[in-house]
Amino acid sequence: MKKLVWVLVVFVVFDIGIVWAQPRVGPLCGYTPPRSEFRDLKLSANYRYYNDQFADNRDNVSSGSLRASFSRLLDAPAFGLSQQANLKLDLTKDVLSYQADGAMNLRVYLEQTNLFGFVGLEAQGATAFVSPGVRALAGLGYGRFKDVTALSKALKIQERLLNLKALSAPLPETVIFELADTIGRRLEFPDIASLVQRLEEIIEASGFVPQGQLGAVALLRIEEILNETADEKLCGWELRVGMGYELLDPQEGARDWLTLASFEYALAPAPRSQFKSSLRFSSSLALLEDYVLIAQANYAFRISESIDAQASYNFVRTQLKDRTSLDIQSIDLRLTFQVQANLNLAVQLEFTLASDFEEWTQGLTITANYDLF
Repeated sequence: MKKLVWVLVVFVVFDIGIVWAQPRVGPLCGYTPPRSEFRDLKLSANYRYYNDQFADNRDNVSSGSLRASFSRLLDAPAFGLSQQANLKLDLTKDVLSYQADGAMNLRVYLEQTNLFGFVGLEAQGATAFVSPGVRALAGLGYGRFKDVTALSKALKIQERLLNLKALSAPLPETVIFELADTIGRRLEFPDIASLVQRLEEIIEASGFVPQGQLGAVALLRIEEILNETADEKLCGWELRVGMGYELLDPQEGARDWLTLASFEYALAPAPRSQFKSSLRFSSSLALLEDYVLIAQANYAFRISESIDAQASYNFVRTQLKDRTSLDIQSIDLRLTFQVQANLNLAVQLEFTLASDFEEWTQGLTITANYDLF
């Protein structure tokens, strides 16, 4: 129980502290696009095989891991849709273990407010469970998320043009927001060239282009930023409470009615960074006698144009009535170095601890990727 209390305290205090501090984080989270549609998919994998010299295979090694996370958000004034999923596969000496969870919900907002009603599904699975657990949910909530990728790209365009000396000074805030609004309407343009042309007109009309016109190199850099797919930025938070029904019990027990509560938070402190966290709690009507708690946090940061860093933490507690609780927690740390245009080096540390482990598993993976053509 002490571990559970500490996880709750750390996540709630940290996230609420960020919420209250949000007005001081800069322009990204202060921007509200007319429509938000956010997608993010991250994948990582490694594998090692070694056949020793002994006939009894005493020192053979067969190990690997796969990590995947997906999130999607659609937010409009009257409704919203969110999806998220996480998967972790580990292979150790031909023994495969997994941990997975996912959630989807549809929200309908009270007119011109952040108050909403929702319906959704949540699922969770792990090697230790007899079967996946699936729950249908409904309830009330408060809060919104917004995709601020367009503003992030606008700020990146300014930074790149300043580095190229294509701008004599930083652009006024009104011009930056006009660029962001234009990028956010990308689907209205027939092709990327038309969008680049419109952005060029906005920037040149600002009067901050020394030669009066942007050169070919500057326009190429703008197009590169627009085509980047790994720089999505999300801001906002939401709190939900409600009821649910267990469609599948992870231990194949009786299906129960559930109570639920969740808090999710996303922050983009700067165009180069993204923080996301969630705390989800669901319980039978017996409350703390039978429940599932999932806490997650992820922080990604681009240190420079050639170095990316990411840290993530996951905690899952499953408490079944009259049984010992099962805890699974993991920490992943990764640095990726872009050595050359066609060469990158990744260093990853992985730590995992479960209730039946004697100590943390520890893994170090160094991977070099080279594209010949």
